Parts: sequence; structure tokens; C-alpha cells
Amino acid sequence: MNGLLYALKQTLNGKRKINERRKYMACGIILALVHLLFTILFYVLDVKVLFAYNVVVVVFYTFITVITGRAYRFTYIFIATFIEILFHSMLVSLMLGWDWGFMTYTLGLVPLSFYITYTVPDLKQNIIIPVISSAIIAACFFFVRERVVNIGPIMVLNVSDKLVDWVYLFNMILTISLLWIVSVLFSLEVYYMQHNLEDENTSLEKLANYDPLTKLLNRRSMDSFLLDAADKATKNNEKFCIIMADIDDFKKVNDTYGHAVGDQVLVEVAKIITNDVRDEDCVCRWGGEEILVLIRESAETAAFVAERICKDIAAARIDTDSTKIAITLTLGVAQYKNGENIYSVIERADSCMYTGKSRGKNQVVMDNSRKRA
Repeated sequence: MNGLLYALKQTLNGKRKINERRKYMACGIILALVHLLFTILFYVLDVKVLFAYNVVVVVFYTFITVITGRAYRFTYIFIATFIEILFHSMLVSLMLGWDWGFMTYTLGLVPLSFYITYTVPDLKQNIIIPVISSAIIAACFFFVRERVVNIGPIMVLNVSDKLVDWVYLFNMILTISLLWIVSVLFSLEVYYMQHNLEDENTSLEKLANYDPLTKLLNRRSMDSFLLDAADKATKNNEKFCIIMADIDDFKKVNDTYGHAVGDQVLVEVAKIITNDVRDEDCVCRWGGEEILVLIRESAETAAFVAERICKDIAAARIDTDSTKIAITLTLGVAQYKNGENIYSVIERADSCMYTGKSRGKNQVVMDNSRKRA
């Protein structure tokens, strides 16, 4: 029961597609039950032709329910059901008259045609199919209407007007229910497709803006954050700094343990750096083993953050299948100057980082070349 409620909730939230097999099985069962009621009605009214026809139809929909559970023949089921409902509505109306309300079912076939064409893959959302179906339905509707009104029904039953009214009301309720069900199903299908589209757009955005290995921002997406920071610095005098970090002796890690372990090291370093900065700061895989961090604060704060990253990386041990690897980072820090090109700030931070490499690695170097450890 809990599983059914969960599936229903997921469907209503647009996160789960309506199960086609179960949908058609439910339709088959409902149609079989409705025609069973008609079978009883026409037996009581002693209309042998309609009684026999509805017996056959009950068997037909029971068969549809069974084969739907075993094979996905949705296109054929739709065509057969469409023809049956249209034929049954016309046959009963021509034989008994317009007042029984059996032609109202044809009105429900119009939106049903559009819905089925939209959802059944074999029909490929071909708009021509429901347009032609609607034209056929309209032609049959007006033909029966003119035939019955001008000539009269084939049979005239000696029944009370109250019974006719009750059958008409029953048929109207079923038609309205059909229209409501089709509308709900259509809404759920559209909702599911919208949810899927949003997920796909989110996935595409991640592919476009994030590094697939480290899940950090990629260089392309980082450019927009850098330009935005420079714009705010110029207009509002907001300070920001660039931290350029590089994994020490990363080539040695790859050569010794293999590129798979090297990738693992990159992922762990990315996690540590991300945890050491604030949400409003940006972390980017700048290239290879280089990681660029945008800190929206002064040089003193950026230096503090860089030192914390440096110490946390040095204290970490990367677990691999065979051993634990100790790694270090060398970091350079540079603060933006008003009117400066953003890439010159990056170059200064990069230059500081290489200065740290030449001084022994595993350290933070500020733009004024003052060593901080």
C-alpha cells in the first residue's frame, strides 16, 4: 500500500511517468464493466441485437485487458476501442433514438484521440490522426442526429420517460467522467514532460558549467563570475582576491600510482577547498591540477583562507586501494586593483604561486612576495 501511495505521489509531482500497461488495463476493465451494465439493460429491455452485441463487447474488452498485461499493443488497442465506442454509440442511437444519450460518448472521443496520439510512441504525435478522427466523429454525430430526428429510431420501446432520462443521465455522467479523466491524464503527461525537461536542462547546465570530474566550476563558467566581481569592484569599490592553487608534484602521483589515483586526488582536493571557502566564493578547476578560487574579500582574508586550505590539504591523507597518499598545495594570492584587467590579477596570483614552488612548495605567497606559512 505504501508503495502504491509513493508511486501515486511521484506521478502527481511529475517525477514518474504514468504506466502505460496499467493505464490500458484499467481502461479495459472499466469499459468491460460499463458494457456489462449495458448488457443487463438491453436484456431487461429485450433488445436482442444490442444484448448480443454487448456480450461480445464485454468479451472483447476482457481480452484487451489480458493482452495488455502481456504485450504492448497500444496502437491497435486504441484503434479497436475508438471504432467500438463510435460504432456502439451510433448503433444504439439509431435503434433506440437520440434521447437515450448514447451519442454523447462520441464527444469524449475527440480529446481522447489527441491524448492517445500524443502519448503512444507508434503514432509519433501525428496531428493528422486526431484531426481526421475528429472529422469522422463529427460526421457520424450529425448523420445520426439528422437520421433519428427526421426519420425516427428503428425501434420504439414501450418504456417510461423516467427510465430514458435515467439512462441519459448515466451516459452524460460517464461522458463527463471520460472528459475529466482525459484532461487529468493529459495534464500529468505534460507535467511529467516539463519535469523531465527541467532535469535535462539542469544536467546540460552542469555539463556546460561544471568540471565533470571534480564538480567544480569550469573555466568557461568561472569567467562570468570573475567579470561580475570586477564590475562590482569598479562600481561599488568591493574588494576581491584571486587564489591560484596547484597540487605539488602531481605528475609524480600519476606516474607512481596511475591516473585513476590522480583523479581521486583531484576530487579530494576539490572537496577540501570547497569546504574551506564560503558559499558566496567560487572555486574553479582552472586547468589540469590548477584550482582557482575567487574570494570576495580583502587580501588579508584571502590569505587566511589560503593558509587554511594549505594546512588542511597537508594534513589530509587520500585513501587509495593500496595506500594513503599525502599531498600538498602551493598557493598564490593577489588582490584586484581598480581598473585592472581581470586576467592580470590571475597572472599575478599565478606568478606568486610559482614563486612558492621555487621556494620549496607547500606554502602561500602573497602578491607582495611576502611568504606566509
